[in-house]
Amino acid sequence: MMRALVVGGNGFIGSHLVDKLIERKCDVTVLDLQERRYDPMPASVHFIRGDLTQSYLVREALTGMDVVFHLAWSTIHEIANQDPAADIHANLVPSIHLIEACHQARVSKIVFTSSGGTVYGPAQEVPIPETHSQNPINAYGITKLAVEKYLQMFNHLYDLDYAIFRPSVPYGPRQNPLGKQGAVAVFLYRVAHGLPITIWGDGSVTRDYFYVSDLIDAFIASTERTLGQHRIFNIGGSEEVSLVQLLKSVEDVLGKKANVEFKPTRKFDAPRIVLDTSLAKQELDWQPETNLAQGLAQTWEWMAKTVD
Repeated sequence: MMRALVVGGNGFIGSHLVDKLIERKCDVTVLDLQERRYDPMPASVHFIRGDLTQSYLVREALTGMDVVFHLAWSTIHEIANQDPAADIHANLVPSIHLIEACHQARVSKIVFTSSGGTVYGPAQEVPIPETHSQNPINAYGITKLAVEKYLQMFNHLYDLDYAIFRPSVPYGPRQNPLGKQGAVAVFLYRVAHGLPITIWGDGSVTRDYFYVSDLIDAFIASTERTLGQHRIFNIGGSEEVSLVQLLKSVEDVLGKKANVEFKPTRKFDAPRIVLDTSLAKQELDWQPETNLAQGLAQTWEWMAKTVD
């Protein structure tokens, strides 16, 4: 039985990962400051309330673990840019401490969720391969990339195995519709409730949105095989969708028109993110299974039942 620690296991992505691990009969521990937002944890999960700054809790959580999934991140793009030094202290430093602790505890593998939407910066080619230059234009992407480099260093020096995923824009049930990130959840909620939507720029910014279960499938695949020279994988959807197109799809699902306010473009938003996921297909036998229309319908079905 695989023993897994999910750091940030009560969040949007983490909770889906925990459920899948439990389904696969894994022994799961969650380290998180918060309880789950929308539903309870499976009864068999061992929950440790805390974060990566609490070294004694981290050591406790790592005892006997085979794999560690690092999904915890405390700042979003805007906040990270406002105080880059605070972002380093809140995210980069604790991540390095976690990597060190994993090495000391003889953990077999770390799986880290990086960012396909920020580490590359403005796209020089589309779709963007993992070999694309990394020139992040916001603090969030810089610290994510720094964690990647530390994982590579620990692998080189100490043979600590790892997998890094660079997702584009995952969405689905349990994503917070009241937050500042997550266009799909925010659009669905605000259109459904007749609330105004803000789009930065003219709405031509594109992303390859993909359903959260597809990301979880990739995580699981990385733990079930021995990785060779490739340990960094893009994960994204199969469709390039602009914000305007996304909003139209949301309107179609809800049968309601949106009230949209356009504001000036933000400098830290990459204009076009479409990821080349062929390496994940080759090495992990992975590909996205849920198209946008299906995913929007499933997300709205959950939201209509769960979120007021």
